[in-house]
Amino acid sequence: MLIIKRFYGQIGTLKEDKIDEYKQLHSNPWPDVLKVISECNLRNYSIFIHQCLVFSYFEYVGENYEADMKRME
Repeated sequence: MLIIKRFYGQIGTLKEDKIDEYKQLHSNPWPDVLKVISECNLRNYSIFIHQCLVFSYFEYVGENYEADMKRME
């Protein structure tokens, strides 16, 4: 089985009054959320915040990105 690693980045913005809440929610993710992220073949998932700008990065190591993203929903 050949697995190709793909790299993804996403950019978004936060409302200024929601930045602290966002940071708090993402500072200690639930174990079940981390499990699903791993089961959906995402690795090295990282989130960076600069002012209202949010950048996330992850590596995908699966075979069916669309199916895995559907499962993430």
